[in-house]
Amino acid sequence: MSLMDLESSERPFLEQLFAPHSGREFLAEYWPTRHLVCHGPLERLGELAALPELHDLERLLHTYRNPVMVALPDRRDEHSVIRVEAQTAAALYRSGMALILDSAERYLPLVEQWLHMVAFELGLARNAVARAIFYASPSGGGNSPHFDANANIVVQVRGTKRWTLAPNTQLPLPTDRWAMNMGPPSPELASYLEQELPEQMPEGAEVITLEPGSVLFVPRGYWHSTEASEDTLALNFTYSQPTWADVVSAALRQQLLKDVRWRALADGIGSPDPERSGACHTRLSELLHELQAHVLELEARKIVEES
Repeated sequence: MSLMDLESSERPFLEQLFAPHSGREFLAEYWPTRHLVCHGPLERLGELAALPELHDLERLLHTYRNPVMVALPDRRDEHSVIRVEAQTAAALYRSGMALILDSAERYLPLVEQWLHMVAFELGLARNAVARAIFYASPSGGGNSPHFDANANIVVQVRGTKRWTLAPNTQLPLPTDRWAMNMGPPSPELASYLEQELPEQMPEGAEVITLEPGSVLFVPRGYWHSTEASEDTLALNFTYSQPTWADVVSAALRQQLLKDVRWRALADGIGSPDPERSGACHTRLSELLHELQAHVLELEARKIVEES
């Protein structure tokens, strides 16, 4: 199926994923901040469900030509991984270690088409990063409690996996990922953190069991942890979340760069010399005084069209 065929498909991709909800209903009631799970046969996803690699891990590993990420048993989060070749990954999976196949769309054209058509229906900015990730979890595998800076649409392909989810009231709409066993949050997160982050899943967290054919939308920032009760395979469509701050700051930078004075080196900004440092402060004050004029030149319509 070509991309043109996908674009002219009679049934929107969001509707296929979240039936009986329509794509319009999903966008109005759930996207981008409210989770949703829908259960049904995997076959409702048509050609995607029939993709041979989804039903044979050895074949998937053979098709995927990047080094495979293998989650270490310490479960210290997804950053605690090693990268190995496919043959080694298969052996480690059989020994009880989970596999992560990031950016799998590079090797599976149909998955790539779904990934980008869903992004199109979501109305994401063109600079939003979209990735397809396969998670192969053996029985007992899973992730410790954390939140992501991305939005995730999870398609359960094989096996049963339990998800525990809760809205993030401590740090709404985060711009970075954090796990409860990672240590302090990043400087960016810490800059707008107004209350202490929890050490365990919040009270009232919802437990959801995904079976083959289940589809789960996990909004950016939602607390979640996972546990596989048997060997499982899931396909995640993962989308970065460009913020208004990202969109406007990119447009403002483009506007400022038209002025040769803003393209000049920020000279002396890290200098220990008081004279150079003072000159730097003076120059920056002059530029900031004129900044409002540049901001007023920005046009919302043009920013939206170019994003």
